[in-house]
Amino acid sequence: SAFASCAPSSSSAVPYSAAAASHLLRSTSSRSRCTSSKTTHTTAMAAQGKKYNPLSMFGDMASSLIPGGGGGGQADEQLDKTISSTVPSSWDDIRAKLESKQTDEERNFRANVIGGYGTASPLNVVRLFDETNTKDDIRVVFYRDSASWCPYCHKVWMCLEEKRIPYRVEKINMRCYGEKPASFARMQPSGAIPVAKIDGVVYNQSNDIIFSLEQIFADEKKSLSPKSEEEKTRAQRLLRLERQLFSAWMSWLTAGYGRDGFIQVLNEVESELKSSKGGDFFMGKDVSLVDFMFAPFLERMAASLIYFKGYQFRVADGASTDFPAI
Repeated sequence: SAFASCAPSSSSAVPYSAAAASHLLRSTSSRSRCTSSKTTHTTAMAAQGKKYNPLSMFGDMASSLIPGGGGGGQADEQLDKTISSTVPSSWDDIRAKLESKQTDEERNFRANVIGGYGTASPLNVVRLFDETNTKDDIRVVFYRDSASWCPYCHKVWMCLEEKRIPYRVEKINMRCYGEKPASFARMQPSGAIPVAKIDGVVYNQSNDIIFSLEQIFADEKKSLSPKSEEEKTRAQRLLRLERQLFSAWMSWLTAGYGRDGFIQVLNEVESELKSSKGGDFFMGKDVSLVDFMFAPFLERMAASLIYFKGYQFRVADGASTDFPAI
């Protein structure tokens, strides 16, 4: 199961054999000679005032595959000429052309990732959202999976983003990628993710983290919880439906039976979204905790079922589907 991999397990390292080590050393030596040769060739071109074509390297590679061309010479020169006439740009030319077509957001992407600004990215290790926040405002440390694929981490992640709570990210590998860091194991003996540390207090279950974020930041951040008794009743019913959908999906995906049962529950989810008043979300026009409970699993259902079962319910915009609301 993709979700069992969020938990810990033991593994053993496979030692290198002497033969493998010897082969690695020979390969490294060969690569070093090749790199040295290419560096010399590039330096010589620079001394002659020539621009280095990023694809000229294929001249050496291709000539070695041509009978009689392994020694370089005319074969190299002819291939360089052919490739240069096809792609005459230097790396500087390519970069300048790219930057001329980028939006401001694209051009600033790397800087924003480092600073924690702009659109959220799996590459973020800190999130400040905008320059009104500083690292001193961070009260949450979010421990999530390195692969960005754990659905339980996903719903906490969406909650932090929607509430715009500054946080720092610590990436923890899932079980299938090896042992978890000892420091994390001491904090979370089960090894399960996500974990959040809020004002120094550790919360180690996704729903507990979300509830705590709602309570602790109630006065300063937007609420994602239902307010009226009618909304609370609807939310409770929808959360039971989400668990039914999860069970039906896992039965079909892992046990090999239950296709009709899954589609029946999926139709109920579709009906609830269609009947939502005033918007596209489960509780109306505004996104809520109910959406964050459904969305991570719907995302993974769409990906897994088309791959393993050939069943598609997410389609391109404008394409026909039985589930337009989903």
